[in-house]
Amino acid sequence: MEGSRSETSAADVSEEVTYTSVKFSQASPPRAKASQKKRAPRVWSAVVLGLTISFGILSISLAIALVWKMSDSYPRCPEEWVAYRGSCYSFSKEEKDWNSSQLSCWSQGAHLLVISDTWEMDLFKRIQTERFWIGLRNSTTSGWIWADGSVSNYTKVLFNSRVQHCAVLMKGQFRASSCEFRAPWICEKSLR
Repeated sequence: MEGSRSETSAADVSEEVTYTSVKFSQASPPRAKASQKKRAPRVWSAVVLGLTISFGILSISLAIALVWKMSDSYPRCPEEWVAYRGSCYSFSKEEKDWNSSQLSCWSQGAHLLVISDTWEMDLFKRIQTERFWIGLRNSTTSGWIWADGSVSNYTKVLFNSRVQHCAVLMKGQFRASSCEFRAPWICEKSLR
C-alpha cells in the first residue's frame, strides 16, 4: 500500500502544481488593471482640462455680456454735463432771460437748478462766478418757490426791489433779479 500512497501523493502534488500554475496565470490580469490605472489619470486630466477651458470661456462670455448690459442700462450724463450725487448738471455759455432759460432746460429733459439738500447747497455756493439762473422764483402768495414746486425754506435770497422775482446764483449767494435780465443758467436732470 505504500506504493499506492506514493502514487496518490504524487498525483496530489501534480494537481497542486497545476493549481498553482492556474493561479499564476490569473495573476497577470491585475497587471493589466495597473496599466489601465496609469492611463486613467491621463484621461481624467484631459476631461478636467476640457471642463476648465469650457468654464473659462463661459465665464468670460458672461462677464462680457454683463459689462455690455451694464454699459447700456447704466444711466449716464449727456456729454458736457457734470454728474454729482445722482443728478446731471449743465452750465450754459449763452445768456437768456429766466423763462427762456427754463425752456432751454425743458427741451433737454431737465429743469433749472433746484437745490434740494444741504450737500447741493454747499456745492453750488462754492461756485464763485458772476451769475447763473437757477430754478428759484418769487411767488407773490407763497414766497420763493423752486421750479419743482417745493417751497424754499432755508434759502435766503438777497433782493433790492419788488420787481425782482427770479433768482440767480451770484458769487456763492442767491440774489433776486428781474426775470427779463439775461444771464447764463444751470440745468439739472436726474440720473434715475
